[in-house]
Amino acid sequence: MNSKSNKFALSSLQFAKSNIHTFFLSLISIYLILATNYSFSQTEYEPPKLTCVRNITTAPAGTELNWNLPLTPNPCFIAYEIYASTGNINGPYSLITTVTNPAQSTIQITPPSIPLSTGTAATVSYFYMINRGSCVNPLPPAKKTSDTLSNEKPQPYTVIKNATVVNGHVILNWYPAQSSEVLSYLIYNNQDGFTTPDTVYGRLNTTFTDTTSDPDQFSIRYKIRSLEYCEDPAGQQGAITPDSADHSTILMQIAPPDKCTQTTNISWLAYKIGTAQVVNYEVQKSINGGPFSVEAIVPSSTTNYLLQNIPFKDTVCIRINANLPNGAASLSNERCFSANVIQKPHNDYIRNVSVVDGNIIVEYKIDTAAAPPKTIIPQRSNDGIIFAPNVPPPTFPDAYTYLFTDPLDAGAHPYSYRIDLVDSCFDTHSSDTATSLYIGIKVKSNNTANLIWSGFEIQNSTFDHFELIKTSGGDTTTLGAFSRSQTSYTDIKLFDYSQDSLDNVCYFVKAFFINNNDATPRQTLESNSNIVCVQPEPVAFVPQAFAPNGHNKTFKPFLRYAISDNYDFKIFDRWYQLLFSTNNVNDSWDGTYKGSPSQLDAYIYIIKFTGKNGQQYSQTGTVMLIR
Repeated sequence: MNSKSNKFALSSLQFAKSNIHTFFLSLISIYLILATNYSFSQTEYEPPKLTCVRNITTAPAGTELNWNLPLTPNPCFIAYEIYASTGNINGPYSLITTVTNPAQSTIQITPPSIPLSTGTAATVSYFYMINRGSCVNPLPPAKKTSDTLSNEKPQPYTVIKNATVVNGHVILNWYPAQSSEVLSYLIYNNQDGFTTPDTVYGRLNTTFTDTTSDPDQFSIRYKIRSLEYCEDPAGQQGAITPDSADHSTILMQIAPPDKCTQTTNISWLAYKIGTAQVVNYEVQKSINGGPFSVEAIVPSSTTNYLLQNIPFKDTVCIRINANLPNGAASLSNERCFSANVIQKPHNDYIRNVSVVDGNIIVEYKIDTAAAPPKTIIPQRSNDGIIFAPNVPPPTFPDAYTYLFTDPLDAGAHPYSYRIDLVDSCFDTHSSDTATSLYIGIKVKSNNTANLIWSGFEIQNSTFDHFELIKTSGGDTTTLGAFSRSQTSYTDIKLFDYSQDSLDNVCYFVKAFFINNNDATPRQTLESNSNIVCVQPEPVAFVPQAFAPNGHNKTFKPFLRYAISDNYDFKIFDRWYQLLFSTNNVNDSWDGTYKGSPSQLDAYIYIIKFTGKNGQQYSQTGTVMLIR
């Protein structure tokens, strides 16, 4: 290898060593930068807290800013940057000065950087600060700037949210002052001419309970001032709430209730919300200490309401709620009363109408929440249209029931009833109506009876079925169950002739139903109709013909429900010649006269007998003799 080659090799080796050295230095630098950036990137630095912006009027005049230092020091501090905007809190803001001393906490700024405030909105300046550092921090702090304060003096008036009455005291609510310079509020009201305020400490304490003024006697008007101390150690009052923005409570009054109309008039002084109007008013009602509910909603222009249907002797409390444009609400004072009003019946009803022992019994359920009536007038109608007071006064089996007993002929037709109640205001309340169940009978000669029933109307009831009952000689038989539309039945065996008795055969109908006015669980009720009865009539059954030479060889009557005493049976021909006579119920005519057969012809008979009821009967007819 020549010397030239050796020099080249040596030079290459030195270059490689140099590059390796540079590479490692670069790695170390990158590591230190990354480590430093990583450390600073994980730390956020808070701004100073502006505490006071003071207007300096003595030379040199200007604006003084005061702040509290950040709690967390900035390790790479450069400066506090102060930004300002004049005339508009929303900006634009511009950097007007910097403070390079991290321990400095005050500065005075003189014109022309910031104009002197003359009290007009155009000369008010707004400030905030930024804690600027040299560290690279890709993650912005959660709070990059300080609070924004202004040199507006005095503080603007505090905006009232609402004045509401709770438990007999006024609670005043307002929105917090925007400036953190405000440390307390002065609360004024018109009860002392806005002269002696109460003090509420803390800018974020925005509620005051007035325990001195009486909202049940007066409509109370409120104004507020904010109070700051940075401008003047003795305290500087902010602007007081103007008339165009103050609030006053609702004073509500209630007239004595009218016991006859169950009404009372509610009136109130309108809620004052500066020059604005409320959205609407709610009339709220509570019964016997229960929760308030909305009785009515009336327009903002309305300041009275007629409360109707006042409950009898309940404790009623009323209040007015004003819904405000800001979304808040304001309650008036509350007034309670127990009205001895005439509560009208609302839940009374006729529960049942039924025939019992020939009388129609009307069961009427009273409305126990209603005032007791002065007069009770039961009414009856023959047609369900025209009613007349023909029913005797009621009895009172319990505190919930009137029973009316109508001793009329229930077997004539259905009857309708209603109950009229007259109160001490001479107003008449009529109950619902109900109609009795009626059954009628038509007896036919072939020992059958047609039975027809009608009536039975109980309002607000659920019908189940009818049952037709037959009684005879102590025996009771249910002839069947019938639907609402089935209202007739034919009994093809009216009398049981095998029972030679004058016992009445009687019928009546039962209606089974549920009265839906009853409290649950409801029981099935029965309504009975009148009872119709038929007594067997003593009678002589006589054949229409007989054939002496055939099977029916003799002619005689067969008595039913009769006795043998005073019996007389005679046969005459067409010329009224007596052919046969007997007083023995067992004797019969054999179709002869003086031993000779009578010819084919029609013969007259006369039968006289005594019934088991002791009455005398006579029966005449003709019989055909067939040869």
